[in-house]
Amino acid sequence: MRRNSSRHWVSWVPFGFGYTKPHHYLKMARVAWENRDNLPYALRILRHGVCEDCALGTAGLKDWTIDGVHLCMVRLELMRLNTAPALDPSRLADVSSLSGMSSQKVRALGRLPEPM
Repeated sequence: MRRNSSRHWVSWVPFGFGYTKPHHYLKMARVAWENRDNLPYALRILRHGVCEDCALGTAGLKDWTIDGVHLCMVRLELMRLNTAPALDPSRLADVSSLSGMSSQKVRALGRLPEPM
């Protein structure tokens, strides 16, 4: 078992208090690329929607905890669930073809267009 060595530490300050969070520009660009087919709707969700995951009281691009713009990466990564195109219901006729797919591939088929 290796011991933590202080030479690997960024600072003596625990949990990075006082340091700026990393800028996730590459991840933000990837999310924009994934949602390029429905970008106006994605931007509307970001400007006026709420975050489904965090408890910071996020509404639009602001929250009640942090000053300035707040873009939670979890919120951005879940964006495709809201902007995905509708699934062709005929794909659900043969469930055996879906059982061999990974969850990512099934999710990539699209969202349910109507209640089932």
